Amino acid sequence: MRRTPFYNFFIVALLVTMTASVSAQQVDSKLPWSVRLTESEMIRYPESWQLDFQPKLKWDYCHGLELGAMLDVYDAYGDKKIRDYAIAYTDTMVHEDGSITAYKLTDYSLDRINSGKILFRIYEQTKNPKYKKALDLLYSQFEGQPRNEDGGFWHKKIYPHQMWLDGIYMGAPFYAEYAFRNNLPQDYADVINQFVTCARHTYDPKNGLYRHACDVSRTQRWADPVTGQSKHTWGRAMGWYAMALVDVLEFIPQHEAGRDSLLDILNNVAVQVKKLQDPKTGGWYQVMDRSGDKGNYVESSCSAMFIYSLFKAVRLGYIDKSYLDVALKGYKGFLDNFIEVDKNGLVTITKACAVAGLGGKVYRSGDYDYYINETIRNNDPKAVGPFIMASLEYERLQKKFSTMKRTIFKGMMCLLLLGVGATSVYAQQQQRKDTLVVARDGTGEYRNIQEAVEAVRAFMDYTVTIYIKNGIYKEKLVIPSWVKNVQLVGESAEKTIITYDDHANINKMGTFRTYTVKVEGNDITFKDLTIENNAAPLGQAVALHTEGDRLMFVNCRFLGNQDTIYTGTEGARLLFTNCYIEGTTDFIFGPSTALFEYCELHSKRDSYITAASTPQSEEFGYVFKNCKLTAAPGVKKVYLGRPWRPYAATVFINCEFGNHIRPEGWHNWKNPENEKTARYAEFGNTGAGADTSGRVAWAKQLTNKEAMKYTPQNIFKESSNWYPYK
Repeated sequence: MRRTPFYNFFIVALLVTMTASVSAQQVDSKLPWSVRLTESEMIRYPESWQLDFQPKLKWDYCHGLELGAMLDVYDAYGDKKIRDYAIAYTDTMVHEDGSITAYKLTDYSLDRINSGKILFRIYEQTKNPKYKKALDLLYSQFEGQPRNEDGGFWHKKIYPHQMWLDGIYMGAPFYAEYAFRNNLPQDYADVINQFVTCARHTYDPKNGLYRHACDVSRTQRWADPVTGQSKHTWGRAMGWYAMALVDVLEFIPQHEAGRDSLLDILNNVAVQVKKLQDPKTGGWYQVMDRSGDKGNYVESSCSAMFIYSLFKAVRLGYIDKSYLDVALKGYKGFLDNFIEVDKNGLVTITKACAVAGLGGKVYRSGDYDYYINETIRNNDPKAVGPFIMASLEYERLQKKFSTMKRTIFKGMMCLLLLGVGATSVYAQQQQRKDTLVVARDGTGEYRNIQEAVEAVRAFMDYTVTIYIKNGIYKEKLVIPSWVKNVQLVGESAEKTIITYDDHANINKMGTFRTYTVKVEGNDITFKDLTIENNAAPLGQAVALHTEGDRLMFVNCRFLGNQDTIYTGTEGARLLFTNCYIEGTTDFIFGPSTALFEYCELHSKRDSYITAASTPQSEEFGYVFKNCKLTAAPGVKKVYLGRPWRPYAATVFINCEFGNHIRPEGWHNWKNPENEKTARYAEFGNTGAGADTSGRVAWAKQLTNKEAMKYTPQNIFKESSNWYPYK
């Protein structure tokens, strides 16, 4: 539309009028921050549709975010003008037949779902049937929303195969609440799958963070050609994801299968948020994986989102109470660094990134320079809404503390009367250590890893990190069964090396005593280190021997020859992600259930990669996804696997095979009976060795539908819903 002189005059006049109106109204400084900010926004934008700097009607996520926060303020303090302000927007946008201005279902944009959340409460209060119709309309979008093969929603129809962390917040809380309010328990599994799938696609094992997005097709210029992930962890994307988790968990019944997966993801997010909190401001950086780097800045919207999420998660018991200190530090820092108040009491939030995305017509590369150079503005609703919600959580906490004042004195007297007992509790707290440092050069608390392991208390309910500085640690390391919730983290994968040199022919040792590292405990994680059996190639020589359950290996190297990794317990669940594993014969073997993602399997000799002994009762054995199979020079005849025992199960999905893989692919261990029971399969593999035309007849090529069942939640289901990405 061509702008006429009259139009320009009208706009200028309107702005002048609004400015005068704003300057004439005041906000009482004695009010709680949630109310002060709400009233400030209502003064800045007299019409609720004007929120998010809008010159025309728009149905988008920002209105739902901020107006939802305002309705929370109304619920807390009962000021009817706030409720009326929100309803004015929905009355304007939603028509009698349930249609919504500026909403087009067939766009299949998750961003358009979020504003629907405010309709639940408005329909409850007004009983106007048009809002129920609108809710049903928005819910119907999920039926047609384009999906990837693993069920993950596309962020938008125009962004094929892409999952964004942003999109989880835009769609999942509405989806969960609709299912809860309409008694649709069958939808809970799909809601959970959106989180789990997105986490799997965006998780960065090197730092525990989640990238902004992933292109599963790996065709976008911003996408990593192997993982499909975007280049960085954008603070607000992580913030959206955190808020989505705490909001959705309210609607997922505690008994629902997979709910524990959400709690695991949330706890990992909390760990990373705590780790990356800026010590000076209490906030978080625009680009989280480059925190503190030149040009990066502490950004208000992601900071508000993390504060809100931590407050709420602690209140509802989703995460440990110790995170309350992180939230309180963040909240105080937010007030000190992002809040400005003018002479009329109007509250302004500063330093918010206006917008950041990926791809699009004006192509957004998603590199570091892109994120740090996006527009920064004041009073962005992506900061305003979450800070209102964070303030409400803080204010709720203050009220709780005020009601406790009467009992504090009594409690203190009880502690004094208990005397020794109180002192003992305090002493135990003082003895608790979350991090132990090992260094060969004596600069740590321990020189040997085993000494640090033995210092860990038995059956802990909190996580201890054993940080291992670079060096060569020649020791035969055992993690005993009574040790759990421990992370062993090296300074670097290449230079933090645990090594030993036992092999089967030393004093008739046999295979199972040759290990360099043996893990008997559950819930153990290894990161950024090398485990090596340095014995000469004179027989079986195990580098890693596992017997525990729920074990994870992230960015680790496993070096050896024959029998490098032994997964030794039936039903135990293991995850190897971004690891390098080398060997000669059967260098991955055993009965456990194990998922290998983005790993390199390097054959040093013509032989066999795997020798699974999966029990008949276990559906999954070894699953290799997005791995790369390489070989030393001259190695040209390698089998994918042979069955150590009947019913061995091994699957390769979306892997890259070098030309060293034999055309037949699989071996029966010279026993034709194994062909009747072995469960060997392939799907979507590429490379010179992936041609299936010469494969043995008793191996299987999976269909698309069959391949879709190989998800972490299916592979690791067993007796609990362990989600290992943490």
